[in-house]
Amino acid sequence: MTAPNPVFREDLQGLRAVAILLVVVGHTDLGIFTGGFIGVDVFFVLSGYLISGLLIRELEQSSHISFISFYARRLKRLLPALIIMLLVSYIAAIFLLSGVESRAQLASSPFATTWTSNLYFTFITIDYFDELSTKDLFLHTWSLGVEEQFYLIWPVILLALFWAGNLRKNNKQSSFKLILPGLCLAFIASLFLSLYWTTHQPQAAFYLMPSRIWQFSLGAIIYFVFRDNQTKKHHLVQNWLAAPPLFTLIIGLVLIVGSSITLTPELAYPGYWALIPSIGTALVIIAGQNPSKGQPNPLAHPALIWLGDHSYSLYLWHWPIFVLGFSMGYQGQIIPALSMTFLAILISMLSFKLIERPFWKGPWSNATATRTILLSCLVMSTTVLMSYHGLKQLPKPNTNADMSNQWRMDLPAIYHMPCDAWYTHAKIEPCIFGLKSAEKTVVLLGDSIGAQWFSVIPAIFSEPHWRTVVLTKSSCAMVDEDYYYPRIKKNYKVCTDWRNAVLKTLNVLKPDIIITGSSSTYKFSDSQWVEGSSRVFKQMSQAAGVVFVIPGTPSLGFDGPGCLSRHLSPKGRIPADVCSAAEPLQNPEPVTQLLQQAASRFSNVYMLKLNDLVCPDGKCSAANSTGLVVFRDSQHLTDTFVRKQIPFIKNQIEKYQP
Repeated sequence: MTAPNPVFREDLQGLRAVAILLVVVGHTDLGIFTGGFIGVDVFFVLSGYLISGLLIRELEQSSHISFISFYARRLKRLLPALIIMLLVSYIAAIFLLSGVESRAQLASSPFATTWTSNLYFTFITIDYFDELSTKDLFLHTWSLGVEEQFYLIWPVILLALFWAGNLRKNNKQSSFKLILPGLCLAFIASLFLSLYWTTHQPQAAFYLMPSRIWQFSLGAIIYFVFRDNQTKKHHLVQNWLAAPPLFTLIIGLVLIVGSSITLTPELAYPGYWALIPSIGTALVIIAGQNPSKGQPNPLAHPALIWLGDHSYSLYLWHWPIFVLGFSMGYQGQIIPALSMTFLAILISMLSFKLIERPFWKGPWSNATATRTILLSCLVMSTTVLMSYHGLKQLPKPNTNADMSNQWRMDLPAIYHMPCDAWYTHAKIEPCIFGLKSAEKTVVLLGDSIGAQWFSVIPAIFSEPHWRTVVLTKSSCAMVDEDYYYPRIKKNYKVCTDWRNAVLKTLNVLKPDIIITGSSSTYKFSDSQWVEGSSRVFKQMSQAAGVVFVIPGTPSLGFDGPGCLSRHLSPKGRIPADVCSAAEPLQNPEPVTQLLQQAASRFSNVYMLKLNDLVCPDGKCSAANSTGLVVFRDSQHLTDTFVRKQIPFIKNQIEKYQP
């Protein structure tokens, strides 16, 4: 059975264009449309509207849904372009990245092939120092997984509601009486689940289909309520259709675009925030139900329709292009970002013309439903096996199979000890070096950026006169402010509890010296940096004789070991003037000045400005002019480099020691 022909709405193609623009621009990492991720929410509501419309029309025509035909159409529409993108990206990564980078950034490929990458990203075990895995080339396919899993169950749900409504009265009209209540129930149940998971299981809330069904249901409700033969039965529908369509459209677009500008990754999402773009999308769809005569819908502009037509291909290709570009050191730069965007558009045009459309509506779309499903399963299975086999050939992390791994494992001794539990709990588990009977105590307190300087401390404050106590928690700012932590997708309460407990412990330890430091990349306002740091410095200054503050170091913007391994000479030498950042991705100087302002309030709190050692003259490189590797990832220093700085740091400290 062929699919019922839907009424083509040009304005909805324009809405697709708006959504993909927000997503792509948001992913350029230029600070424009920081909430561009809401474009995915727009796609979810729109998909719910269109797919539900297709299925409901089929029920109206035949009182049945052909599951095989439905799934075959989805496969023809989505799978070919996805498979080509996966294969091309896989090959590009092998050629452009080091072996370790490739293995980490291609890890989700078998799951992306089968539309299950959202499950992979939900349940994968997070390793704090596995920075490369956060740059997965197929991270964007999580939303495709959500949609495909929705498509898998939605026809069954609609058909079940249709049959349940027809149990007592054998007429088509009564068969539809349970669909709207069922859609509303799905909306409410999923929304409450999403709100609950956002607080308690944020990874699940973001990536799993059950917490997103409410968005698809919203689109389905709009279609069902506003379909032509039902408008007279619903006063709400009549009221909406009586409202000026342009006014409804403007309100909807304001909600969508406004949320993309004001929302940030530092918010618990989806939660209540996802209601804003979802409702905005609903209003835009409603506005096009009854367009004003002589007043064209601005979303139906030919340029937007063209972009909407290419939105799926552009969504597929833009992310791997950006991630590969960022891995090569082009993150946060305007010209490279524009170039990568242009390349993504160009490749998406070719993908649409040569792959997507021929299988969707062109000469390769005539295969029977059964043959399409069988062939699709064969293609997916083959691609999965190829992906697994390819990943096994690549160097494993934390081994000597790749030179870059030796630099990545160049860590201070504390990381072989249980000093840092990251986000799992707030227990105080210090690492202690030296005799308990030592005359003096020095405490190192901070996040992983502060902890990277550990090797300096026992070298300067040596036994038997000194003992060193290390108290660290990764990504935990030494600033008395609560904050949302995007890596775990929730407020980092563990950090707050741990920091408060540690500051109380200092009164028991009564150290002679405290050395503290943390990253400069936390998203605090200027006043939060100054006042939050001041509250911490006050407690430290009261507990210790002297407090030294180390500002956060700059970030390279790319993986240093990976870049160096790509440029190694055949004899294993690092060429000069390679793997340098055009400019520090995160310039810590403004935050350094705020920390200085806070430290100046206390007579025994001093700044240790070490960034000139890391990035001489403001120029950051993965290795310095002598060939010494500086960074063990994109932001943390190698322990070998830190040890080389001991004489310089000792001179700075001696200036302030009583």
